[in-house]
Amino acid sequence: MTLDGGGWVIGDNLIADVAGGRAAGLRTIWIDRGTWPAVEHNADHVVPDVTHAIEILRKQGS
Repeated sequence: MTLDGGGWVIGDNLIADVAGGRAAGLRTIWIDRGTWPAVEHNADHVVPDVTHAIEILRKQGS
């Protein structure tokens, strides 16, 4: 199985979710709950909650 067809990881942990997703070649959406202040990240998108993450995914599918 390969992930070269694309995919997303959505999560609130910069290490497990965002860094792990990026390492796997996936696009990422970080749900920023304020628990990682002033930490650099490379998430493709940053949102305050899962509702906003779903909006991004819907737009990508259009």
